[in-house]
Amino acid sequence: MLRELLEPWCAAGVTGALRILDPPGGVVYIADGRIAYAECPVASGLERLLTASGRLPAEAWRAAVNAGRAQHRIGPELVDGGLVSQPELEALGVMALYDAAFFLFDLVVGTQFEHRARHPVGHLRTLDLRVVCQEVDRRKRLLADAWPDAAIDTAAVLPQRRLRSQCVALTALQWEVVANADRRRSPVDLARLLGRDTFSVMLEVRRMARSGLVEPGRPGGSAAAESVATVRARAAAGLPATPEAERVGRHAQPAPEPEPLPEPEPVDTSLPPPVLPHRDVRHQPAAEFLVPVGMAAEPRVSEQILVRLLAGLGAL
Repeated sequence: MLRELLEPWCAAGVTGALRILDPPGGVVYIADGRIAYAECPVASGLERLLTASGRLPAEAWRAAVNAGRAQHRIGPELVDGGLVSQPELEALGVMALYDAAFFLFDLVVGTQFEHRARHPVGHLRTLDLRVVCQEVDRRKRLLADAWPDAAIDTAAVLPQRRLRSQCVALTALQWEVVANADRRRSPVDLARLLGRDTFSVMLEVRRMARSGLVEPGRPGGSAAAESVATVRARAAAGLPATPEAERVGRHAQPAPEPEPLPEPEPVDTSLPPPVLPHRDVRHQPAAEFLVPVGMAAEPRVSEQILVRLLAGLGAL
């Protein structure tokens, strides 16, 4: 598994990138033996968390990329321009790291290590490999506890047309999911569309399924959903992500960049959102803030909270 392949590199305290050669593709960046960042085509990366969520204009991100990519300074360009704060950037980086690690760490894949490679965003919060593995395992338990059938993650989300109860309370993320479910998009697709981390969307869909608010439809037909379903099926069978016959000689070749998945369809704002029974939640206690799950929908989180959370991560 990928987590086992990372152990010797982290133990040696190296800096570089472990590139995944097999589907779904991706890369894990290591800085001085600690996990610095991870990305995977089926997870929500830093760019998507900032731009698709509406936190940052896409033009601003592209300008930062053009100015700072070659010098690994995309992040500092955003911070120096006053577009995001350093704590917010680091918190989103941790969120993206965990999201990619969730999909990658338990896969049997071919890899290639690139010494001294760094992510073009620049310095982000680094984490111990053990901490990342523990978070991946925690997320797997949360999903299993919410709804045991993983097929729901890649099936179309179908809001129930008639509910059993008179009053329904939804979280902000649950409402976004229901409002944008078009009976074709899977949780994986909705996460990409909304600029949310994929794990959080999958978790909330499972919770709503358990509550009888949504049900799984046909398997999603998008490239992202199909990729997740295929890789999971091979992992469950104990098979590598790519058959061995297709991998002969792969390690002698330069590691290819993973092909980007197609962009999700834009939200049709001309259609009114579905009307669901609801209750007044204005006087309910504020939802507990957890990093990294679900933070992208609250772009103006108190910087003091972010600093404390990041300090806690650093102490692990």
